[in-house]
Amino acid sequence: MNNIVTSFKPSWAILLVVACACLISIGLSQADNGIEFPGTVLTVDLTAGKFAVKKDSGGTRFTFVANDKTKFQGTGLASLKDLHKDDKIVVLYQMQGSVYLAISVTKR
Repeated sequence: MNNIVTSFKPSWAILLVVACACLISIGLSQADNGIEFPGTVLTVDLTAGKFAVKKDSGGTRFTFVANDKTKFQGTGLASLKDLHKDDKIVVLYQMQGSVYLAISVTKR
């Protein structure tokens, strides 16, 4: 019985390495694509380049940062200055440290 247990140890190590590699690749894939946040605009701060959105499905509120790479899409939405309180939008964002960085903002 002891021989059987020792023969499985390398197999478990290989399985663990493969599982870790899969989890890392899934995490990297999510980071590349971003996370969707559908909601309603609460505030827009053009000076700071920030806007706050309340999630449609609940009370969650995030403040996003827009930069020169943020893409704006939808009717009448070309830049942050076109975003207004009560606009219905979907933000695609990534975490950059403790900042919610907007990759794209789409008006619904």
